[in-house]
Amino acid sequence: MIDGEARRPEALFIRYDVFTSMADPRRAPAFRALAWYTVVSGWAIAHPEVRMFNRESALHVTNKLHVLHLAREAGLEIPETLVTNDHALLTSKNEREPLIAKPVNGGDYTRELPDILKTAPHREGSLSAPSFVQERLVPPEVRVYSIGGHFFAFQLVADALDYRSTSDCTVVPIDEATLPSSLLAGLSRLMERLGMDYGAADFKASPETGALRFLEINNGPMFAAFDNACDGHLTRAMAEHLSAP
Repeated sequence: MIDGEARRPEALFIRYDVFTSMADPRRAPAFRALAWYTVVSGWAIAHPEVRMFNRESALHVTNKLHVLHLAREAGLEIPETLVTNDHALLTSKNEREPLIAKPVNGGDYTRELPDILKTAPHREGSLSAPSFVQERLVPPEVRVYSIGGHFFAFQLVADALDYRSTSDCTVVPIDEATLPSSLLAGLSRLMERLGMDYGAADFKASPETGALRFLEINNGPMFAAFDNACDGHLTRAMAEHLSAP
């Protein structure tokens, strides 16, 4: 019921509201956002005639470590990855090669491992939680959207390790045909395995070979800046897929 009128849409685009809680650290905004997302997505899932993105995977929780494993099985190159909270091991590896770290469950920026080791509390040789620890990749950084099997590619140009940490980032559309066919085929296989018909995957280059390596895939990615960069092609493709017979 919206304004006293029953609504039965034929298609829905649903995205969890992450921005309100980022701007307001109180518990209440995050609680409300989750409650509304649960209600609307639950209604959509319960009505199979309603078109929505990623219906096949709507009830699954995406585990980033599992997705890395599936990406490698799908033929995508992934960074050399270690998941650990062993402070001594990380200190030793940090002295030999440039590494980055990020949370296994997301929710924070990618950071240089040396910066984390300087400040992270540890006890009896263990950090408080395990993290992804990976080789430090280099530009170009590429994001590929897949919408109903159609690809849209962009390069992110930023003078920062994690482009999300800076407002000084330029989004440049690139021709997806210039990407390796094996990368697009691998991404298609990964999305099929995950039951996704909509999402965005991030890649960055190996410092040794220049080959793009898979970082992660998001089933509810932000898209406004990317849509602006390509004159609305993303939202048109999204609307066309959701409104298809």
